[in-house]
Amino acid sequence: MAISFEEYMEKANKARTVDELLQVFLDTVTQHGYDKMIFCLLSDHKQIGLTAGVGYLRNYPDEWMKYYFEQGFDQLDPVISYCYQKLGTFTWQEMSERLDLTRKQKLCLNLGTEAGLHNGICTPLWGPNRFAGIGLASTEKKDACDGNTDMIAAYCNHFYIAFQRLHAPPENPDNRVSNIYLTPREKEVLTLVAEGKFDHEIALILNFSPSGVNFHMRNIYKKMQTNNRIYAAGKAIELGLIHPLLNPYIRI
Repeated sequence: MAISFEEYMEKANKARTVDELLQVFLDTVTQHGYDKMIFCLLSDHKQIGLTAGVGYLRNYPDEWMKYYFEQGFDQLDPVISYCYQKLGTFTWQEMSERLDLTRKQKLCLNLGTEAGLHNGICTPLWGPNRFAGIGLASTEKKDACDGNTDMIAAYCNHFYIAFQRLHAPPENPDNRVSNIYLTPREKEVLTLVAEGKFDHEIALILNFSPSGVNFHMRNIYKKMQTNNRIYAAGKAIELGLIHPLLNPYIRI
């Protein structure tokens, strides 16, 4: 019988090393049918001193991973591509049905299956100004997994939090969480500033007067303790107060 999420959390929170945490995670997801795992940092994690990389932690077959990198699959892997478009856990099957895969992307998936990775599933992991993902698979073929994606998502998200906690630098004044609060309007304005928009463009996009933009910018400057719009936007991104790439007004 699979352990409860509360039991998993208790064990994971007691882990003192990444290896211990990884073992707790693998023991837990294996009970749901997934015995293969790959953890990817899909952006730099400056807060904990780590750079982006595919397969930071993994127990995927070594020969497959060696070939995967040799063929440059990490640059076109459809699982990673789809991960950027999703907020929740998804299966490889769902991804294959919704993406128009290239020949080499199909080859990547097919060879992964031949390497013994079945029932693939992926959970995108979003954080303030950072992004990661966990892929799971089974060495068994169909019907090996219980299909409880919500529970898998919970395990993966907790793993991500616990992983970052284990890498957290010693507490010092520069690492303290900011108590700066931006209103929803101020966030909208500053997000557009981060994308290089001028006041008259911001006013047009948000449908209010230039004087309204000026009013919000004055408040932002006061909160950020600066009169420099670029510095204010950069600081807000670093603190996780705004996320320009997720802004619905921006074309990417």
